[in-house]
Amino acid sequence: MEKFVSSKEIVERIEYLIEANNIPKSDFLKEMGISSGNMGDWKSERSTPNIHKLVRVAEYFKVSLDWLVTGKDRPAKEGDSLGEKLQLVGSVHELSEDEKAFIGEYIEFTGYRKQQGKRE
Repeated sequence: MEKFVSSKEIVERIEYLIEANNIPKSDFLKEMGISSGNMGDWKSERSTPNIHKLVRVAEYFKVSLDWLVTGKDRPAKEGDSLGEKLQLVGSVHELSEDEKAFIGEYIEFTGYRKQQGKRE
């Protein structure tokens, strides 16, 4: 029997992509035409994202729709190394707390390096 895909898991993958790409969440939501209330409803599973929004999000981040919805290993769109790497990780739920902490620290470090580069 197939596991039910929750909208909460989809939102967690979207939030991961937003953070991994150092994009302000509010800017991303505005560009996608998604209200923060809608995102909250998806996360709390009061509603689910429509397919049109999911397709736009997948195209924006150059990840496959399959990965965005299921978290399963599926090929990313050609030439997108970040998307390919994220798909190797699989679902955020499959990571240990140590792995999540490491990824979070790396993202913070990358942001710090970017800031240092802008000051030079």
